[in-house]
Amino acid sequence: MQLVTKNKTINLVIRTRKLVDIANVLKGDSFEEVYFKAMNKLNLESLSKIIYLLAENEDKTNPFKSSTEVYDFIDDYKAETGKTYEDIYNELAEVINEEGFFNKKMSKKEIANKMSNPFGQVNLEDVVKTSAEKAITSVAQEQFKGFVAQGYQN
Repeated sequence: MQLVTKNKTINLVIRTRKLVDIANVLKGDSFEEVYFKAMNKLNLESLSKIIYLLAENEDKTNPFKSSTEVYDFIDDYKAETGKTYEDIYNELAEVINEEGFFNKKMSKKEIANKMSNPFGQVNLEDVVKTSAEKAITSVAQEQFKGFVAQGYQN
């Protein structure tokens, strides 16, 4: 995939190692998880990091000096193409999907549903863990209600 402005053409090259790097940089368990979480929030820092990590010149070097340099490129790209952050995320998602780098191939509608899914941002494991802890604490408190610690008297 290429992102083109009058000053710069960026090749986004999708490779497994790059997707693993993105998942690690964005602190998630999987690329798909972090991508759709960032996409749901339209997180600009994450978008910058994703573009930075996927960008590659012909000689396999990165055309950007840092991920912050990507912000200026995104501004130019948006201004010249009339696209939004959401458009950029969608274009990337479609290419990543086409190349088979998500857990399963999705239709455009499925990608759109993932983007608009309010639960896409929620880590269900954390919710279940927190709920279970609260339930166990409540049960324990109920079980020991009225229990008086008996001490030894001399």
